[in-house]
Amino acid sequence: MYRDTDKSMFERQYYALTDQYNVYKCLYNNKGSASTVKPTGFSTLPFTTSDGYTWKYLYTISLGEADKFLTSVHMPVKNIVTPDASPEQTRQQAVQNAAVNGSIEIVETVNLGSGYHQVANAVVEIGGRNTLKISGAGDGGASPIQGFYNGSSVYISSGTGVGQLRRIVQWSGATKTLTVNTAFTTTPNTDSRVIISPTVTIIGDGNNAQAYSRVHPVTGAIANVSVISVGSQYTRAKAIISSNGIHGTGATANAIISPVGGHGSNPVRELAADKILLNVQFNGSEGVSATGAGYIPSNTEFRTLSILKDPVLKVDANNNHVAVESIANTSNSPSTLRFTTRATISYTSMDGNDPVNPLVTNDIITNERNRLAAELGTLEFVTTLGSVQRKADSLSNAVQGANAHIVYIREDETQSDASFYNVYLNSVQSYSNHVAFTKDDIILNSTSDTPVATVEAIQGPEANTFSGELLYTENIRAVSRTPEQIEDIKIILDF
Repeated sequence: MYRDTDKSMFERQYYALTDQYNVYKCLYNNKGSASTVKPTGFSTLPFTTSDGYTWKYLYTISLGEADKFLTSVHMPVKNIVTPDASPEQTRQQAVQNAAVNGSIEIVETVNLGSGYHQVANAVVEIGGRNTLKISGAGDGGASPIQGFYNGSSVYISSGTGVGQLRRIVQWSGATKTLTVNTAFTTTPNTDSRVIISPTVTIIGDGNNAQAYSRVHPVTGAIANVSVISVGSQYTRAKAIISSNGIHGTGATANAIISPVGGHGSNPVRELAADKILLNVQFNGSEGVSATGAGYIPSNTEFRTLSILKDPVLKVDANNNHVAVESIANTSNSPSTLRFTTRATISYTSMDGNDPVNPLVTNDIITNERNRLAAELGTLEFVTTLGSVQRKADSLSNAVQGANAHIVYIREDETQSDASFYNVYLNSVQSYSNHVAFTKDDIILNSTSDTPVATVEAIQGPEANTFSGELLYTENIRAVSRTPEQIEDIKIILDF
């Protein structure tokens, strides 16, 4: 249960998440007994279940939030600033607005004491502004001893004047009449029922907290303390249980003060949320492409996850060049941000609708333009070679002059002509002033100088490849994808 004086509070689990995704804070755990009744409902006030537990509803995790951020050991925690129209946020906003700063919802008995006496559910025969006469037929076992309840309190539990609490200054045992220290605001009547029990006095630097005690009818110990007014603005408080010298001794109690802002005012702070969970789902339909198939390939594997902060855009969401440097965000860039070069190619030789020598993932390619430059000696770093050696080494030198590593190929992104494919290239490199790849380049595989395909169109990365700050990276087991597969990745940052 929550205790404001517990220095290890945030290391304990004083809250519960139900199977309906409702989050409740435990304000009282019935002295450590087992919880057997699930808390339900969305009341803005604390409530007590039949197992003696007192709960405070905080918020509900929506189905969307649960899908993204709920794990076997972590749950999302949120504070509402401007609620949307969802019932979850509307309810939580009501709880936050109803929270009372420095309130006292729970007074916990420490030592139960012994020998105390109470009058339970007594019937009022005559009510007055300052006095009450208890009915002889329904006196609840009231003592006939003069002054027996002096110093105790009387609480109107039902009927006219319900909810009023006063301290008894005089008890007449003979007539079973009590006199209170302060006049009743609403005068009790014959339909009123009262409880007489030891006084609970809450003192501190706040205002208006009130409570009354309940006595066990057999042991005479203080069974519990019921708070009827939580008060406000307390930063320190203590509770004193007293009756008089005639009956009862030894009971002590603690007044438990709410956190700053009150219970439910700020769940992030109240539940000590000190982690951030980032969630992303790799979905084959994510991103814009010729067929809407997206950027996430199903014909390759991945084994590294990274978090990149503030990459710099090269193009906007409409693939237009960005003239002024701009940081990628959800308003100016697509939900996926491509760091590869995208080339649309047509194969040189086709067998029906299939290429004869198709490129595959992990191939290294170059182009005929650079191979010819190497053979002719115009590729700067091979000019000193003899003509025979230049011709023999032209392909390997072309790979040094300009090359690319094929990350993946999307054959499902074909154009109207079945010979067109989209190839995604990583590590596109060029030597000196030589351009790596341009439109109309003839592609060669690094293992053969036979033309494989022609570049019909080419687009550079959507973001500057070396921009941004790498915040986190993790190497995992290789993940091989299928077209229908969605990976749900959660990364938890602990502060």
